[in-house]
Amino acid sequence: MNAVLFDMDGVLVRSEEVWFRVVEAAGVRFRGRPVTRDEFFPTFGQGTAADIPVFGFSCTVPQLDAFYVTEFVKHLGSMWVNPEAAPLARRLIDQGLRVGVVTNTVAPLTAAILEHAQLAAFFPVRATADRVAHAKPAPDLVQLGLRELGVDAPAAVMVGDSRFDREAARAAGVRFIGLKLDGDERVERLGDLPGVLGLESAPWRLRPATMDDRSAVERLLGEARLTTAGLEVDFPRGYVVAATSGGELVAVAGLERHGGDGLLRSVAVAPALRRTGLGSALVEERLAEARKLGLLRVSLLTTTAAPFFALRGFTQAPRESASPELRASVEFSSACPDSAALLVWTP
Repeated sequence: MNAVLFDMDGVLVRSEEVWFRVVEAAGVRFRGRPVTRDEFFPTFGQGTAADIPVFGFSCTVPQLDAFYVTEFVKHLGSMWVNPEAAPLARRLIDQGLRVGVVTNTVAPLTAAILEHAQLAAFFPVRATADRVAHAKPAPDLVQLGLRELGVDAPAAVMVGDSRFDREAARAAGVRFIGLKLDGDERVERLGDLPGVLGLESAPWRLRPATMDDRSAVERLLGEARLTTAGLEVDFPRGYVVAATSGGELVAVAGLERHGGDGLLRSVAVAPALRRTGLGSALVEERLAEARKLGLLRVSLLTTTAAPFFALRGFTQAPRESASPELRASVEFSSACPDSAALLVWTP
């Protein structure tokens, strides 16, 4: 394996909410009414040419591209940059691998996003939608990336987070690694990619929880003196675990969904691996999942760990400010004492 191709949005950065605002405004401009959330989110990542018929816009592809560029740069400050992207790119390059971006975004906007994210120097090779006849899920962009990196399909892998990425990679004959998405391989965070590629990696890897993990998860929560009450509400669907190469579970974190709110709970790490960065990796992965789900905020209750979560962007809020759906959860209504502090994070 000589090269790694990355989708940009959803992998290196996340800007679904920014793009929604942009496409919402495009609806007003090109069809006389805004695009709704229900219209937008199932189509996210499909490319400009597909947006026109799907949303019923009265414009050409160049006109819509120009509008997107102008409107998007107004919101760059709201875009989330994956904190693992730059260290990962640097590591791959240091290992002698070639890296490139394969994106349904046009070149001017791709450049602006990568510059803002401080990733431009790592990704001079950029296969963008305005340089090919057909955007993803067609293979054109992946094939362009391969040509510019100077590698054949069997010598490359592609990392993406949408079915458009997966279909494009497969059509081009490239092994596909899904970020929080099933593919030839799957990772829950970019930091797990070196292990999948056969490079030296952490002694653990994140993966979705399964029903078979229940007893091990309860043991971890017991060691951390955390409640198991309400665990069944969203287990295993809302949970991620960390496992060693030998299969031992060493950490867990859950994200329950209550309307537009997320509830982060059951963040526990085996005693021997505390203060190693594993807890931070768990929290960051669950917050990435919250962004992917389009949650408006993520809350948690804690009696002892407020400083840890404050360093990760959570702020304290009055308990009565929680939504009715959140207050009805087991965690709020019975599992945690009234003395527990409410902390809130917003994307």
